[in-house]
Amino acid sequence: MKKRILIVLSLIFLLLAIIFFLNPRSIYKLSDKTAQFIPQQAIPEELISLKARDCGVCHSEIYQEWQTSLHSKAFTDPFFTAYLKKDKGDPTCLVCHTPLLNQSPVILSSDSGNYHDLKITDNPGFDPDLQQEGVTCVSCHLKDGIIYGPYKKNTLNSPHPVAYDEKFLKKSQCQQCHEVPSKDFSLMNEGVCSTGMESNSGLWSAKGFVCQDCHMPSVTRPLMKGYPAREGRKHLWPGAYSSQQLQKIFTFKANRSEDTLTITITNSGAGHKAPTGDPDRFIVLDFFWEDENGQHIPLESIEFKRQIVWQPIMFVLSDNRLASGESIQLSIDRPSVSGNLYVNGTYHVMTDRSLKRLKDKFELKNEWDIHRPFIKKQKIDIH
Repeated sequence: MKKRILIVLSLIFLLLAIIFFLNPRSIYKLSDKTAQFIPQQAIPEELISLKARDCGVCHSEIYQEWQTSLHSKAFTDPFFTAYLKKDKGDPTCLVCHTPLLNQSPVILSSDSGNYHDLKITDNPGFDPDLQQEGVTCVSCHLKDGIIYGPYKKNTLNSPHPVAYDEKFLKKSQCQQCHEVPSKDFSLMNEGVCSTGMESNSGLWSAKGFVCQDCHMPSVTRPLMKGYPAREGRKHLWPGAYSSQQLQKIFTFKANRSEDTLTITITNSGAGHKAPTGDPDRFIVLDFFWEDENGQHIPLESIEFKRQIVWQPIMFVLSDNRLASGESIQLSIDRPSVSGNLYVNGTYHVMTDRSLKRLKDKFELKNEWDIHRPFIKKQKIDIH
């Protein structure tokens, strides 16, 4: 019996070893679902360059907003730089963090349609300064010499060619990058970054909301100084690095019985799972009781996280993140002393161990704070 078990285990190990050998981490298929570099673009008539600062000469408020956003730091963010080294310069990352071919020093192609069989040639139109801008103005708005936007009628007498594109009013504008397809040898229905797929169902999707409704706040203002005001959107894209945005995610309700507190946690504010994006991210909610003397009594903690096994076959080991509109209940022994129920919430970019690895092995020199409190002593009424 033991011999049979050893033989079976040996065969399983051999199979896994073969799969591991055939499945290098860099394999990504080029397909319609995979983001591609936007084709090389020329400077439109009447414009100085493709640089954001030159767009900002006229669109000053939008330019200032973009400068504060993570889109402007998509290429220079120290975490991304370290991750890119970790992933050996995987082009799947670059086509979203520097979307325009003008921003790439190389041109990528493949006869087989697979990133593992790439042909790499120098790009004579490479602009290193534009590369530093990450997801910049022309990444979304420029195509074939025309600046596209969400306005159906041109009433501004624009100094450069403009046109309407309905994609600015749809999720597809964001999903082309915020939906990374899964790799070969994957048992996952979604990719490692599945925000786009997550947003296709749930509370806010059912109401007809799109990404822009939450991440590009509406505003009425002139697009340029001296022009009439019109409805538009701010170019801020607040997300997980914004405590104000994180505070919108959860709502809490509590009910008491004789010996028990039942706490209901609902993802009522996000149009996708919380947290979303990079699998390293997780959220911790800490519930505690404060008695009449100000003494804190820890009650319960819950961690919302997705854990992925990467090799030799990619699959989701666990995922307890709440989808949009989804709830979960915690049952806690009711404290014997009178007092009030509170919750603290912390968003974690990654674990301390992962941070140390990025520093030690992939030259992470500077970083954002990876532990970000976003709920501080929020009282939960008990019914």
